[in-house]
Amino acid sequence: MGALFWAILSGITAILEIIIPGLVTIWFALSALIVMFLANFIEDSLIQFLIFAVLSVIFLIFTRPVLRKYIESQRKTNFDASMKGTDVKIEKVVDTKQAEKEYEVKFKGSIWTGVSEEILSNGEIVKIKGFKGNKIILERK
Repeated sequence: MGALFWAILSGITAILEIIIPGLVTIWFALSALIVMFLANFIEDSLIQFLIFAVLSVIFLIFTRPVLRKYIESQRKTNFDASMKGTDVKIEKVVDTKQAEKEYEVKFKGSIWTGVSEEILSNGEIVKIKGFKGNKIILERK
């Protein structure tokens, strides 16, 4: 396997990463790119393949989780810090028997599910404490 093979493999796996993002095939592309340069010095195909396999495993195990955490931390959420403390009105009490009480609140013209540890009542004006998934965490004013 020559440098051309590794260059083609690197290109194909890089294109696959663009088509199917998941931070998996990019590590194969990087490994193939490294082996492409090493192929000029190492003629044995088996050794080239072993280097490719070892590098791929190392990149997958050690680098992927770190990069995934970084990408996830950069991803924007629907929650804007300026929304904290915004007043919302309890439109409907859904369930107050659980530890996390559930309500319907009107926020930005839509009905949202709101949760609170406190028992709140219909028509009460409360504050947004934060967001938990697609639910608004409420607190009494």
